[in-house]
Amino acid sequence: MEFGSTLAKLREGRGWSQAKLAERAGVSPETVAAWESGKEFPSQQQLLALAVALKVKIGRLIEKDEELMVKVIEGTETYETAIMAIVSVVTLLCAIALVAITNTAPDSTQIAVRVTEAVLILGLLSLLLVRRGPRAQRAKAFRDALEAADGSQTNYIVKRRAGRNTQNVVLQFVLGAIIAITLIVLLGVMIPESRLPWVML
Repeated sequence: MEFGSTLAKLREGRGWSQAKLAERAGVSPETVAAWESGKEFPSQQQLLALAVALKVKIGRLIEKDEELMVKVIEGTETYETAIMAIVSVVTLLCAIALVAITNTAPDSTQIAVRVTEAVLILGLLSLLLVRRGPRAQRAKAFRDALEAADGSQTNYIVKRRAGRNTQNVVLQFVLGAIIAITLIVLLGVMIPESRLPWVML
């Protein structure tokens, strides 16, 4: 990424130390050092503070990295979609297996229910970790930066409006619906005395 070197050049061009830029942007000198070394990337608010402090547009700070940022965002979305697909297939297989066991070997239902619960918890935790992990946070920071850069004129916004990533959005919606319906069916099998799952459908 070129952001760190761009920031350092702009700072040095004004004859400022990292501490001086940090003071003007309202962050610590360590944070500025982390940005310039590429270890961290600023939030949307921090980018705005940097742009104001340096008297440049946000687009000037990230213009050399736009293409890479878009690739990171798209790669992250594809990765999240793949994890959702795996979780939805596993959830569906658990539902089929549990229904089959309930109908063929009722004595084993409790064991199957416990195993299914464990698998579902692991699947949902993996989804949560993927959505909240460092990769997702970096993609979110890039998305925010691109959206903040010069308003609607950035390539990222133009690509979004052209529907470049609609496949992932639609696929994630369908996979989410499969997971939700499967969970409702599983709830009905696991707690047969409850009428709630069938009301939800």
